[in-house]
Amino acid sequence: MTLQRLVLAATLVVSATIRAAAPAYAQGGAAGAQTSRAPDSRLEMALTLFAGGVTMGKVDMDAVVRGEEYRVVSHLQTDGVANAFWKATIQATSSGKLSGNTLTPALYDSFTIRRDGTKQQVSLTYGGNTAKLFAEPAYDTTQWPVKPEDQRNVFDPLTAVMSIVSGSLAQAGNPCGLTAPVFDGRRRYNVEIKKIRDIDIKLDNGLFQGKGMLCQLRYVQVAGFRPTVLRDKDRYPLINIWMTTVKGVTRDYTVPVRVWAETSYGVIAAVANNLKVDGAAPRP
Repeated sequence: MTLQRLVLAATLVVSATIRAAAPAYAQGGAAGAQTSRAPDSRLEMALTLFAGGVTMGKVDMDAVVRGEEYRVVSHLQTDGVANAFWKATIQATSSGKLSGNTLTPALYDSFTIRRDGTKQQVSLTYGGNTAKLFAEPAYDTTQWPVKPEDQRNVFDPLTAVMSIVSGSLAQAGNPCGLTAPVFDGRRRYNVEIKKIRDIDIKLDNGLFQGKGMLCQLRYVQVAGFRPTVLRDKDRYPLINIWMTTVKGVTRDYTVPVRVWAETSYGVIAAVANNLKVDGAAPRP
């Protein structure tokens, strides 16, 4: 479903925070050590999802860096019309090491509640360049398998977000030039972003006005999908993004403030309604 693909893309590319989501704990372990130490750097965002001007839900993320450790917490909640055909609440956390521009995930946890009340827990615990999967209920990883070699040197979904907004994968001088390899425990895909041109951004809600970039994102399926999905992957719509760089005290972030795609349902969009770096809103 096209709406689900856009929601997934928005989740991978952004964080959104009306409040920091409570961490989900799966059997794989705690979602990162808690500490009272103030973060060296913090990114908070909130996005509202729309279809044809109608609110469909919200997605949030709160990312902090302390020394060489990062922790990301995200929450997605469908709302309104979306609940008629795809009601879901997803909480997720990811933690790991950030050394220079190198991100090394340690633990990813997610917890999903679907429309019918069924629940799904997923945990990825990393050792070396591979991850150990725990899922409850257990995933069927045999029908559309992901080869072991495709599971190496990849990110969990939230570390992929962090790699994008932190610029750790970006080409020199081009924050929109990157490919993030992702494995979520069942599916392997790439998030490819490229810059189209420099633009002036002005959000209708007044949250941000200033310089930015128009970028395009492709969600490229690699393995773990139905064969028909892999066959038709080039037919999926391009996702457009307005990106801007927000300066912080110790670290800058390149963040999406508007994400949209032309689909068979019309224009599906995610628009930032909250954005702070180190507790401060961006200045024009």
